[in-house]
Amino acid sequence: MSFSAKIKNKLCGIEPSCRYCTRSELTGIIGFLGEFSPSRLKIVTENRLVAERIAVDLHECIGINAQIVDGKTYRILIEDDSVLENLRAYMFLADDQTETELDGEMFRLDCCRASYIRGAFLGGGCVLDPNKSYHLEFDTKYKKSAGRLKRILLGLGYPVRETERKGHTIVYLKDYESIADIMSIMGADSAALEVYSAQVEKEIRNNINRQVNCDTANVVKQTAAASRQIDAIKKIERVSGLSSLNESLASLARLRLEYPEESLKFLGEMLIPPIGKSGVNHRMNRIMQIAENL
Repeated sequence: MSFSAKIKNKLCGIEPSCRYCTRSELTGIIGFLGEFSPSRLKIVTENRLVAERIAVDLHECIGINAQIVDGKTYRILIEDDSVLENLRAYMFLADDQTETELDGEMFRLDCCRASYIRGAFLGGGCVLDPNKSYHLEFDTKYKKSAGRLKRILLGLGYPVRETERKGHTIVYLKDYESIADIMSIMGADSAALEVYSAQVEKEIRNNINRQVNCDTANVVKQTAAASRQIDAIKKIERVSGLSSLNESLASLARLRLEYPEESLKFLGEMLIPPIGKSGVNHRMNRIMQIAENL
């Protein structure tokens, strides 16, 4: 079962917060899933629970007992002219009101806005598994429905975008915080937690990778430097012998040959008396200069 399907199943069990919420949810579902024609409304979904939710909402809102037709998909057909006319008016599909008037009548309370978003997701929503990528979209053939959802989400402060795909309008978001918030607004708190958890895991992995890369780069750098130091010491040993160096430099040179892979800090701790990394680095630079001048 996909991540989206799991969320929709969860959302189908949410009770409406007020008597207007069912209407708002049904408006969202039909606006993003319904197919109106002059003689019928057809609703087709692959999710049995969504179909049952629609049937319940239809009964609660306009008192009809919608039949669910089973098959490869679940279909609800409404072909009664008087019911269709009533439903079109009820769902605010007519154009005799301004968008602001429509929204104001439909969304009396914040919970009604949340119900519309939930309905839009049940009807045409899809969210990717957050462990793979961050993407939430709402797909509808009705620009009016897409515009209403976009106004709501923009009004809540979310950076929604809009695009066209195969004659449909897509309202979408790609940042994890907005997606998690919208999941929570709809009532899918567990999905919101999954989105946040996925982001935390990604940040941990990224931090580990950055540290590993940094450590690897340091090892490579240290190995390359040690190799140059050894070459310089062997050159001195071959040309004039390590005895040509003063005791402090000769001691360090012998330690470097004995411990070719160790850090300057380690070499400094092995000296008698021990010295710090900066002191070792200073002496090593003198050795390198002597070798270069030979």
